Amino acid sequence: MHDDDAIRPPLPPALSRRHFLAGAGATAALLALGEARANPAWATSAGAVLPLVAALPAGQPVRSQFAPNEQVLAAYLMIVAPLANSVRDVAPNYGWMEDGWWRSPNQPFNSRIMEHVATLSWFYANNRPWNPYYRDPALLGRLDAALGYYLSLQHADGSYPEYSATEHHLSPTGFGTVALSAVLRDLRAAGELYDRRVEIRDAIRASSAWLVDTSKPHWNRPVQFANQVVAGLSGVVEAAHILGEPAVSASVPNRLQIILDDGQAPAGFFHEPVAPDAGYNFDVMLPDLGALYLRLPDPTIIELAERFAEWFGYVVVLEPGRNVGFILSGTSARNIVATFETTPVDDVDRSALARTLLPHVPALRAFFASAEEKTQARADWAASTAPVSPREKPNTSPRLHMHVPQAPVGVPGSQRDAEVAALRYRQESTFTELRLGTLDQQYVFVRRPGYYTAGLYGVRQNSLQRMGTNAFWHPVAGMFALTINSTGPDDWTTVADAVGTASSRGPVTATHHAGSSASGAVIAPAALTGYTGVFTTRYVTADNAVRTDVTHRADGIRRVMTTSGPSRERIPLIIATTDQVQFANGVAAPYDQETITVTTGITVTRGGLRFVISWGTPLEAKYAPMDRSYLGNRTHRILTISFSNSLDVDLKVVPVP
Repeated sequence: MHDDDAIRPPLPPALSRRHFLAGAGATAALLALGEARANPAWATSAGAVLPLVAALPAGQPVRSQFAPNEQVLAAYLMIVAPLANSVRDVAPNYGWMEDGWWRSPNQPFNSRIMEHVATLSWFYANNRPWNPYYRDPALLGRLDAALGYYLSLQHADGSYPEYSATEHHLSPTGFGTVALSAVLRDLRAAGELYDRRVEIRDAIRASSAWLVDTSKPHWNRPVQFANQVVAGLSGVVEAAHILGEPAVSASVPNRLQIILDDGQAPAGFFHEPVAPDAGYNFDVMLPDLGALYLRLPDPTIIELAERFAEWFGYVVVLEPGRNVGFILSGTSARNIVATFETTPVDDVDRSALARTLLPHVPALRAFFASAEEKTQARADWAASTAPVSPREKPNTSPRLHMHVPQAPVGVPGSQRDAEVAALRYRQESTFTELRLGTLDQQYVFVRRPGYYTAGLYGVRQNSLQRMGTNAFWHPVAGMFALTINSTGPDDWTTVADAVGTASSRGPVTATHHAGSSASGAVIAPAALTGYTGVFTTRYVTADNAVRTDVTHRADGIRRVMTTSGPSRERIPLIIATTDQVQFANGVAAPYDQETITVTTGITVTRGGLRFVISWGTPLEAKYAPMDRSYLGNRTHRILTISFSNSLDVDLKVVPVP
């Protein structure tokens, strides 16, 4: 039994002010806060009701004082005062963190804003040589007010609102249960706020019951927004651990099985809502699986991660000889994430806790910085003489400081590099893999000696997903063309101008045929996986305005587009600053200049290789720069070919003569 369930203890003696910057010194520090790198929060009563928390003394934080795994807390240390002082101490909304530090909308009903109680409680309860806020009574007073407000937002059924006061929302309930469990841990360690601890205990019991209740909409089949559901389960397991009540999380293994059966597509991605999303899958869902595994080493978690690792091995396309690359962004339904870069830097390591899974899921090791890189980054941070930069609004997620200190550093570089080499498109020169979505969607990945490409066919989850061909990568030269799921014109598409149909921006029906045309024998979807010969995929828009035949040869692809009038083929090229781009008629296409000419093709020369795009008949072509850059020296440039009724485009990479 925890002390929250015992007879209320006597009031503790007055707190020592040894660590509290009080009186005139605190006032002076607050006045100087504008000179600090963290912007001051607007305090509603200027400390007349709740004393203000003092700014950090000059010269803090001192990098060398931080343990390597706690360096991430330095940037949060710098915002403790303005964050705490953003707690309202006058009516209305007494206790609301009103200054926009975290989450939108910045409205009093959005309970996600209040998750920073876990930040305030950590700094109050943890004694470190660099933490002047340990046992700071002003901080405790403002934390208490914030907790009172936060708990008042909870509905009677245990859930919390996010976008309206009456809403019962999964996301704030799941993430909030994690945050409040952390606060309860900290307050117990400090022996403070007994009454609040009882309230938090009851609140996380109630929220945990709501989160695992399969009669609630978030458990409808198929399970949607899997990252939020798993975050909820992580909160339940954390609450059970903090409460010392195993019954609270007894149903979690069963709920994980539901995720395996109905929250993860046959293709291997997690539903967001019923389609993949690289950002949520990797940066939110996967670390929460790691957090779960720390508390509950259930084999279902490993199976979920293994299936996801297989999927990620197709959609993360690393550049040759590098551990950074591109994401097949067109498949994602929510986040616009074009590149993949492993990072050893704690301040941006959102997926940190997923490293818990690396000993058990070797394929995941390809997607994380090595232990040596992580250790070196921390050594470099400690040795730096630059001032520490504070977290900036609104990118202050408390998940980062909760996850990074408890995450393992990772696996040695030799193990990471072995898994990178084992990625299928690197290891094999020829394969075809068709993976099925939960919806009627086909994700087709094609590797041939001269390229790697992918396509998405079927229904369209939402307005961000991009259908049809979406990439052309070469095993030596890297990415040459890539669709991005943004609202801009950076997707591989055919636009039928007469009707306004873009082949990438609506559902398409696909059939697969043996040989170099769609007149060949139909290949059933189940038989396409493992097919190694030449084949043609025909996909047609729902209004029949655009028909596209994509032939997959050993050395390249051929796209034949058929429309009913004036149209445009748009190819989103990935161009390096050192690439040489030239039209087939000899007209140069300067890097930062829009160029329009009538020609039969265009070439991109990169090192000793040349990407050749040819269409045979002289047509107007436009090469236009876009304000997007990737991986340091890659940018998007859009090639648009104007045609009428039909267009035949051949794409391949050849040696420079």
